[in-house]
Amino acid sequence: MRWLIDGYNVMHAAGVVDSKMGRHQFRGARKRFLDRLAAALKDLAAETTIVFDANQPPADFPIESNYRGMTVIFAVADADADSRIERILAHHSTPKSLTIVSNDREVRQSATRRKARAIKADDFLDRLPTLAYEARPPVKPASDPESSRAAPALDDAERAYWQEVFGAIEVEPVDRAPPRPRKTPTNAAPPAPDRRRVEKPRDLVVRDVPSLRSAMLTDADIAAIRREIDLEG
Repeated sequence: MRWLIDGYNVMHAAGVVDSKMGRHQFRGARKRFLDRLAAALKDLAAETTIVFDANQPPADFPIESNYRGMTVIFAVADADADSRIERILAHHSTPKSLTIVSNDREVRQSATRRKARAIKADDFLDRLPTLAYEARPPVKPASDPESSRAAPALDDAERAYWQEVFGAIEVEPVDRAPPRPRKTPTNAAPPAPDRRRVEKPRDLVVRDVPSLRSAMLTDADIAAIRREIDLEG
């Protein structure tokens, strides 16, 4: 049991009954209330007990019964539903697991003394639309079927073929260490000097360089070229 509820407190808070109802209408409203409550609680219905005030056994329900998974109790043997709830709370082995739903202050105080949770009927109705989802365990992610698929087995002929193919490939190891430098013996003689002759560039002689001025055309040359052009034209 997780929820211990004063049935008429919640019915009045939900506005499903009023003083103008006849006895037959009242019974129908109570049954519809239980139907809707069980539908909203879903799996939590099996952990819920509803207690109703009763001076005499009801005509449409046993004094104590299981209705749509919920335990329904009419407190005929007690002064009222509050007294029955306090009696159940006092004898419960694990009161910390209970949530009491009642508008009676003394009932809620008794629940607090027993380390149980206590809320009013209005607060319970506010939580009711999401109550069943709050109690659901977290959904585990579906496993990837590809990751669990076993590799196909190879027969002897296929295994021999692939061993021959991959066996002929030389794979250079990735973590190959670089070659170590060769150590020179401490008593070795120093290398001989390079005695090859290096030709010294010869000095530049001025006469080897053609004179820029001598390469230029004279006025007579230009006049002769112009006459040739006039004759062609």
